[in-house]
Amino acid sequence: MPGFDVVIVGGGILGLAAAREILSRRPGTTLAVADKEPTLGEHQTGHNSGVIHSGIYCSGPMAYCPR
Repeated sequence: MPGFDVVIVGGGILGLAAAREILSRRPGTTLAVADKEPTLGEHQTGHNSGVIHSGIYCSGPMAYCPR
């Protein structure tokens, strides 16, 4: 059975970004990306709206929300 230095579970945008960063910082690393879908980026990443947000949710008038 082959071994890997790093195994990333999840082939969405974050998993692939992590894999890319690891390989760019340590070029000789053996790395595998595991995902339940047959194609990478097909599950949640493929269904998002394409908007990146801070994770802060506001309820109420915008005057009271951090900008």
